[in-house]
Amino acid sequence: MKKRTFSAVILMAILVGSILIGYQTFGLVMLICSIMGYHELMNIKYEEKGKSIDVIRLIGVISLILLVLNDTFFQLDDDLLLIVPMLGMTIPIVFYNDHKRYNINDAFFVMGVVFFLGFAFHNIIYMAKADVYKCVFTFLIAFVTDTYAYIGGCLVGRHQLTSISPKKTIEGSVIGTIMGCLIGSVYYNLAIGGLGMVQIVLVCFFLTILSEIGDLVFSSIKRYFDNKDYSNLIPGHGGILDRFDSVLFVSLGIRIIMVIL
Repeated sequence: MKKRTFSAVILMAILVGSILIGYQTFGLVMLICSIMGYHELMNIKYEEKGKSIDVIRLIGVISLILLVLNDTFFQLDDDLLLIVPMLGMTIPIVFYNDHKRYNINDAFFVMGVVFFLGFAFHNIIYMAKADVYKCVFTFLIAFVTDTYAYIGGCLVGRHQLTSISPKKTIEGSVIGTIMGCLIGSVYYNLAIGGLGMVQIVLVCFFLTILSEIGDLVFSSIKRYFDNKDYSNLIPGHGGILDRFDSVLFVSLGIRIIMVIL
C-alpha cells in the first residue's frame, strides 16, 4: 500500500508539473508514456514467443510519434497519419514471408495498438492545450475511481465483480463510482462549470463507469496473454498501462461529451 501511494504521488507530481510548465512539455511526457505502453503491449504478445520483429516495432514507434505529437510540434494531414501505419504494418508481411514470424493478424494487432494509443494520448494532449482543467478532470476521475475502488475492495469487498479481474469486487466498484462521482462533480462545478448539477453528476457517473470498464478491458488483455502486470515499471501498480488504462478510456469519453455538449 505504501509503495502504491508513493508511486501515485510521484506520478501525479510529474503529470501536474509538466502541465504547469506547458502543453508541449506535457505532450512529451505523454509521448514517452505512449511509447512505454506500446512496448508493454508488444512485449506481452511477442517477447515470450521469441519473435524478432524489430523493424515493425520501429515503424510503430515512428507512427506513434506522428499521431501523439501532431498539432503539438507539427501539423500533418489526418489521412497521412492513417496511411503511414496502415502501409507500414502490412507491407512487411511480403518481405518477412513467414506467417509464423509476422502475418496479417500481427499486422492488425500492431496497427490497432498504434491507433488506439496514438489517438488516446493525442486526445489527452489536446485537452491540455484546449482546457487544462478538463485535462486534470480526466486524471482526477480515473485516479479517484481506481483508488477508492481498490480501498473499498480491500476494506469491505466480499463479492467478485468479474472473473476478468478476480480481486475486483462489486463493493469496491460501487465505492469507486460513488467517490468518483462525488469528487469529480465538486471539481467540475468549481473548476470548469457550464453545466447544471444534474448534468455534471450524470457526466461523472458515465466517466466513472467508463474508467472501470477501461481497467477491465486492459485486464482482459493481460489475462489473454497470461500476464499479471504489463511490467514492473511503477512499484505497487505495474506498468504504464496498469496506471493509464482507465485514463485512456476516460479521455475518450470526455472527448465524446465535448462533441455532444
